[in-house]
Amino acid sequence: MKIKLTIIFLIITIPILTSGQTDIQSSMHMFNRTTYNPAVTGASRYVNVYGHWRYQWQGFKGAPRTMYFSANSYFKEINSGLGLVAINDKIGFERNMMFKLSYAYHVYVSQDAYISLGISGGVLNKNINWDKKQITEPDPNLPTGQENKLTADFDFGIEYNMERFTLGLSVTHLNRTAHKSTYSNMGHHFYGYVKYKFVLGVDFDLVPALFVQNSKKSTHMEGNVLLYYRNRAWIGASYRVDDKFYSESVVGIAGIDLMNALRISYSFDYNIGQIGKYSNNTHEIMLGIRFNRPHKRYSKSPRFFE
Repeated sequence: MKIKLTIIFLIITIPILTSGQTDIQSSMHMFNRTTYNPAVTGASRYVNVYGHWRYQWQGFKGAPRTMYFSANSYFKEINSGLGLVAINDKIGFERNMMFKLSYAYHVYVSQDAYISLGISGGVLNKNINWDKKQITEPDPNLPTGQENKLTADFDFGIEYNMERFTLGLSVTHLNRTAHKSTYSNMGHHFYGYVKYKFVLGVDFDLVPALFVQNSKKSTHMEGNVLLYYRNRAWIGASYRVDDKFYSESVVGIAGIDLMNALRISYSFDYNIGQIGKYSNNTHEIMLGIRFNRPHKRYSKSPRFFE
């Protein structure tokens, strides 16, 4: 049974490897947007440190395993945010490791709205060990041996924020071109998202959102909604489809904010696409720590929607 699952997994993932890599997938991306939009750097009045662990498609040997870490803060003295992002992503016989520093400049367009422009830069290390592939019938078109490549990598983004409204656009791998995208060279990835907070009385807020991720070969679209209780606990769901509007997964999310300092959240993906016939277990855990900088208790504005 394990051999059968492995073969199915490779049939699904090898076309992805050979036609160009895609960025990591996260079901709780709304809590850590800096991984795909550097303009979010410093959007909060806190120092934010986040860790995410994603275990995708349980039951497959070589299934995706993703860990990413970020830290960022706002600096009033320069009206800017500074931060960093580190990613370790493994799928099958491929591993991607990335480290980037990010910077965002915040421009107030009115008392109740600001625009931030962000850029990030760093290095991407891609390692593919083709000798670990397990195929019952050898394919002469597939490479052999091990490929290891270290390259510079840059992202750019913009985000518009109001008290209850957020709109963001970004592009990752800015120094790559889509027509040159291969299994070892990512092309451009584009992101767009929008969300709005509805205040439901004193205790509850409802936040619906739309999210789109596009690369040369694939598009993922997602609608999600989160219900917050006193900004200290949340529960919600997402529905994800591909570029042909075929269903991919339904996601459940729940979390809690302890003492406005420790954030813990969990999501579960129920796969309803092609791979859902073989695996419905995708888990993601988020741990966040938020705190004020010593002797720096200023806030850009507590009214803005985080």
